[in-house]
Amino acid sequence: MRNGSLAVILLGLGVPPATLAEGFPSIGRVASGFGHYNVDKGYDDTLKLYGTLDAFVNYQDSGHYSGYKLAGGGAWTNKLGLYMRKAVAADTVLEMDVEEGFNLNGQALGEHWKQVGALRLAVVALRSRSYGKLEFGKTYGMGTPTFADPFLATYGSPYTYLTSPPSGKGAYYLDMRPKHTLAYTTPKFAGFSVGSALSFGLNDTASGGKTLRGKGISVQYSNARWMLLGSFNDYLSDPWGDEQGPRQTHNYFKSASVFHDFGPVAASLTWQRQEVDYHATPSLDAWTLGLSAPVGKADVARLALVKRDIQFGDQDAFGVMLGYDHFLRPGWAIYGRIALIDNRPRSAISYAGIPLEQAGDDPQNLAIGMYYHF
Repeated sequence: MRNGSLAVILLGLGVPPATLAEGFPSIGRVASGFGHYNVDKGYDDTLKLYGTLDAFVNYQDSGHYSGYKLAGGGAWTNKLGLYMRKAVAADTVLEMDVEEGFNLNGQALGEHWKQVGALRLAVVALRSRSYGKLEFGKTYGMGTPTFADPFLATYGSPYTYLTSPPSGKGAYYLDMRPKHTLAYTTPKFAGFSVGSALSFGLNDTASGGKTLRGKGISVQYSNARWMLLGSFNDYLSDPWGDEQGPRQTHNYFKSASVFHDFGPVAASLTWQRQEVDYHATPSLDAWTLGLSAPVGKADVARLALVKRDIQFGDQDAFGVMLGYDHFLRPGWAIYGRIALIDNRPRSAISYAGIPLEQAGDDPQNLAIGMYYHF
């Protein structure tokens, strides 16, 4: 992967190529899995088919249940995508990307390809070195970036589930790629960039509510050793009803992240909060500490600690994951993961499809897998 591509992954900011080789090498080593829309930032014409194949076998135990499983998506989502780029000026390109995830049995392709809104990514964008990037579709919003989790918020990571919405009326899951989103990100100036997004409820259950589904903003800063990000999003829940009649509920998402490369180890700390504007549904706070380090010529070691705090109901939880990726060649790796979630008595958070028989059970997992990016 070219150094200039890494800048886009690192909060979408254009860190000078000469400094990128110095900072955050562990992210650079796994970056090929993000897909061409994220890492290929050229200005020439291109058309590329890309994807990821990921499978793992694990031993899982949640107290009242234990067993083995063969599944996919432990380190990366299985996906297939088509990326196209057309130059319209010397420093301006039109981009399009369509990407779908699938399971090991392949049924997801047949079920979801019928509807663009159900894809993982379906976006058209106009990107300019001088004026920034304007995009529309199911594309990346202004929420917490996936790499706030060293394991990239995958199916196999406890982070994905410990940062999920609290249970209750009016709570809303903010997809990292919201549907029908119009987003604009400024060019980088003195290390800073600003992003903004509007999302529209044009179909599905949201079509019965307000047309403007949500809005968000993010402020970003980066250099070779530091990355800082703050964001705020306001999204409406799907329409629902109570004794007062039909309504939609505001969900306020706040996030702040700091990343620092100490040299041998890169560290990150992220705070997230989701406030539901309904008195009976609790707010969520989540703290994530991440560590990652390059090992040898190509490998990567990672650690994540995640604390989930629910406003009331004794539903807090804590998660930890330790992982290692051994690269056989660029884009092809064997990985190992060991993780657990410690649930409070009324919490029932699980991950990676591990069954829980009752609240308070603590899922744990030992997995060995392989992924390949093409």
